[in-house]
Amino acid sequence: MIRFALLFMMFALATPSFAQKDFSSWRKHSQGRLVSETDALHPGNPGTIGVHITLEKHWHTYWVNPGDSGTPIRLNFKNSPGVKIKQVLMPLPERILTGPLVSFGYSQEVLLLIDVEVDASVKVGTTAEFQADAEWLVCEDVCIPAFDTLKISLPVRELAEIKPTAEFALFQKTRAGLAQVKNPYPKFSANGEQVELKVDNFDGREFVEFYPFKNSGVNNVKPSVASGAPLVLQFAKSAVAQEKEGRVGVLVSKGPDGTLEAWQYGDSGWAFEEELEKPKENVWWMILSAFVGGLILNLMPCVFPVLSIKLLSLLKHAESHPGDVRRENFAYVAGVLFSFLAIAGALIAVRAAGTLVGWGFQLQSPVFLAAMIWLFFALSLNLAGLFEIDFLDSGMGGKFARLGGVTGSFFTGVLAVIVASPCTAPFMGVALGFGLTQSTAMLFVIFLSLGLGLAFPYLVFAVFPAAIKIMPRPGAWMNTLKKVMAVPLLLTTAWLVWILAQVLGNDGALLAMAGCAFIALWAFVAWKPLNYLMPILLAACVVGFGIVERAHDKMKDLSAAIPSDWLPYKADMPELKNERVFIDMTADWCLTCKVNERLVLDTPEVKDLLKSKNVTLIKGDWTKRNEEITRFLARYDRVGVPFYVLYSPQHPQGQLLPEVLSKRTFIEFIKKEFPD
Repeated sequence: MIRFALLFMMFALATPSFAQKDFSSWRKHSQGRLVSETDALHPGNPGTIGVHITLEKHWHTYWVNPGDSGTPIRLNFKNSPGVKIKQVLMPLPERILTGPLVSFGYSQEVLLLIDVEVDASVKVGTTAEFQADAEWLVCEDVCIPAFDTLKISLPVRELAEIKPTAEFALFQKTRAGLAQVKNPYPKFSANGEQVELKVDNFDGREFVEFYPFKNSGVNNVKPSVASGAPLVLQFAKSAVAQEKEGRVGVLVSKGPDGTLEAWQYGDSGWAFEEELEKPKENVWWMILSAFVGGLILNLMPCVFPVLSIKLLSLLKHAESHPGDVRRENFAYVAGVLFSFLAIAGALIAVRAAGTLVGWGFQLQSPVFLAAMIWLFFALSLNLAGLFEIDFLDSGMGGKFARLGGVTGSFFTGVLAVIVASPCTAPFMGVALGFGLTQSTAMLFVIFLSLGLGLAFPYLVFAVFPAAIKIMPRPGAWMNTLKKVMAVPLLLTTAWLVWILAQVLGNDGALLAMAGCAFIALWAFVAWKPLNYLMPILLAACVVGFGIVERAHDKMKDLSAAIPSDWLPYKADMPELKNERVFIDMTADWCLTCKVNERLVLDTPEVKDLLKSKNVTLIKGDWTKRNEEITRFLARYDRVGVPFYVLYSPQHPQGQLLPEVLSKRTFIEFIKKEFPD
């Protein structure tokens, strides 16, 4: 068991490095909450709630047009039935200067006003529930993405019973400073390298400020006043933005009595997303989907190397006592369930810290990848007969061996879950995305259902041990089978080394192979001091990974490896509405992705078809952690890859495709969507 303990220690080394690296600290610098102007709502009457963001001194966040840098605040609403979001209003920003860069944003605090309405059919005495998945960027010298799920519940009462809240004065102050929409609005006119904006009916007012909307075609630098009546503002022409119909900006002026006035000309282009809360009856469908997805995982190529170890264990027990069969299979099931629940707990902790994560996130950690490389390499040597690991040998006599067999089955279940994480099976993606948007209890239920699905075939043997009789009788042929089963483990090791090279470069891959060389020496040389020297050697490799990762600031740009007929995904890409666009979110460690690419997406028939239909191809590479792709997946309640979505004029919000693609059905789908 000493050697097994050393192997498990190698795996444990991977966890702290990844967790420490990815926990966000944005909560130290900003806080978000949902607040209400009144303590209740009334059916058929408008009301106002707000997203209130408070910021630490010297930190700021951004307006609808962030300016030369930054990203605007984004809100995705999921409310209870009968509750509607009418509009979201952002107050006036301040001009933030950082050297030559100009940004528009907020410091100290900002309240976004959200006009809501409860449907007249909603009964008094019920509760209106609001949930906003909010994203904002908080910046000082550095910028930290902030993500939070904000919730508020308001009772539905009679009008006479509704009272203002403690935040009522803040709502009134914010509302007084909102810009009033002015129509018709002026247009910009080009004058050489300058752009002019002419505003009529400006007599008796003094120009104070102008905040341009994004894509107005002007520079963000404060304009100069060429004329006061009518007001003519002169801007430097933007080198990047193109003027769009309806995008102008907000004009702030001072009236004759000294009061400030703000007028909005045109459309800000900012929008929020809203979807109704999923009906409660869908919960059972999601739980079933998680179970079916876990069951299908047994057929995915990433799980096969570990299932081969379990297969050998089942063959050994073909003639064993039913009690032994029951114990070992229950131990395997327990290992699977324990691992899924542990992953759920880790995801909850990371989510609570404000970091978006997805299924398979651990394979973006170089140290975790190295630990898996060493573990699979050691297991392959074990199956090849070069040395024995006690917990895989349940044929030894005595009480100790029986304990070893149960322990081995438990950790085989743990390992099955670890290697299953690169795969997203059909049904599984929807269930995972649903689970990560729900309560802690529901997330645990979803992951427990996934685990039961993955472990179900062995749960059958545990409950009905007599079914083991269908397995072939053990014999000398099993020694040959063990050597054959070592091959997929070696291939998995080579694949993981290749993945590590994509994440950390060749230096990282060489360190991983150095660890494999130490393990091979350990297996071939029967020298007891190596049992104690191995942790030191492998720990030295782990330290080396840390040094290489810090020195590897200019990592390989993974988008450079994207084929020329695909565009790399970027968060600031133009809107996809009314366009023919196919997006493929993939990762080098995702075997299902690679199979889909080889058998479907990269075939000449599919490539020619997409080209003939003028479909723009966009590929996002999630091999290395990428917050933009993580947020894109979360937008569709997905947490893993593969992920495919097709946009078209008929479906501007996009159509989701299954995780496992078929060439015939994919071609039929494209032809049906674009018959021309």
